Amino acid sequence: METIFCGGFMMKKLRNSMVKILTLAVLIVSLVPAWAESTNVNTVSFPDVPKNAWYFEDLQYILNDSRQIFSGYPDGTFKPNDTLTADMYIKLIVTVMGHKVENGKEYWASTYIQKAIEEGYVDPSSDSWLMRKMPDDQYYGYKQPIRRVDMAQITGRALDKISDESEYRDPLAVCELIKDYNGIYPGYKTNIVKCYDLGIITGFPDGEFKPNNILTRAEAIAVIRRLIDRSARKRAELPVFPNPSPTPIPVAELNRPEKKDLGNGVVEVEGVKFDPETDIVNKSTNAMGILKAEEFVGVFLEYLKFYEHNGKARVRGYIPELPEGYEWGIAIHCNFHNANERGQWGHGLLTDEGFSPEQTLPKPGRTFDMSINTNKENIKSIYINFEVITTYGASGGNFYISLNLKKYSRYDEVGGHSLVEVFDPRGFVEW
Repeated sequence: METIFCGGFMMKKLRNSMVKILTLAVLIVSLVPAWAESTNVNTVSFPDVPKNAWYFEDLQYILNDSRQIFSGYPDGTFKPNDTLTADMYIKLIVTVMGHKVENGKEYWASTYIQKAIEEGYVDPSSDSWLMRKMPDDQYYGYKQPIRRVDMAQITGRALDKISDESEYRDPLAVCELIKDYNGIYPGYKTNIVKCYDLGIITGFPDGEFKPNNILTRAEAIAVIRRLIDRSARKRAELPVFPNPSPTPIPVAELNRPEKKDLGNGVVEVEGVKFDPETDIVNKSTNAMGILKAEEFVGVFLEYLKFYEHNGKARVRGYIPELPEGYEWGIAIHCNFHNANERGQWGHGLLTDEGFSPEQTLPKPGRTFDMSINTNKENIKSIYINFEVITTYGASGGNFYISLNLKKYSRYDEVGGHSLVEVFDPRGFVEW
């Protein structure tokens, strides 16, 4: 059997005290709603902020923003090294992204958190650190100091709302800028890389990101300023390697057929005709029939190649486009005889964006050329799962291909077209 593995964490309870309540009240004052009456602030005049502070210009910019995004404490100080709680950072993001939200009645940040979830800045299914609860407090996790890794998750999702996809560079090259990249949990890597790529975060002088460090007010000022002011972003040059990895074949060179609207809801995508009347097998879920889905799988297999470059196994290919309302579920699994230099016993490439950049296949209509992180001799097995699903997760079945077992399987959940047959892998391997 081929397997994949993951893991979790523990949490502890904080005491309620008058000191905490007073401190929180003071900190909340420092986050003024975006629609509050603007005040013209021309110079930074905090006794604890020297003019040579690394964040000085960022603070100057934010204080001059008419939305009054951020301010100092009532005692006239800024306290740059104080930490920020997750709910406060969420309020900052919601505010600078242009949403007008009033404080919640029972808990001031509840409305900001709800808006952040609605807009996709916070994902309850994956932001487990924020979703921590106590018997007497369902918002416990949001009230704790925010880690840099959670800041990057929220900021990366906000970036996607205001950035064109063409602005992002090769994520695998950006990874090389982050010295502690390999120690970061895979589910966080994609958004961290996005923030590095567009110059929102630059890391520490030692080259590390330090995901579990707590975000300071000074760091928050810098991140927010770079998010809303493109001229302040610190976009690093990508490293140049003497033997660079191959780049994906340009899609234009594939000469793929253009989409066609054939009328009456019928379309032609990737040269495959799709008629909702005959090709949808479940009208309540819009699940695509397995035989029609197989035609799109055939386009994927047409370009799939495993090969070797500089002693490392790689795979290249093309993710076909699909009719509107459908998306791919593709997983390429490679199991190893022995652990590679990273201690991994296998490598997976998936269309699910919740994984790290080196594991994430591109969106439909794009080519890929990706490392398998070992040499060809160490590969024990290669198998691929396919599924064409609706945006709500419904499908008419799935496919399974095993290169080492030479087996092709089609599992039809609706129409009785399941089969298992011999599969010749030689056309997919160039070693």
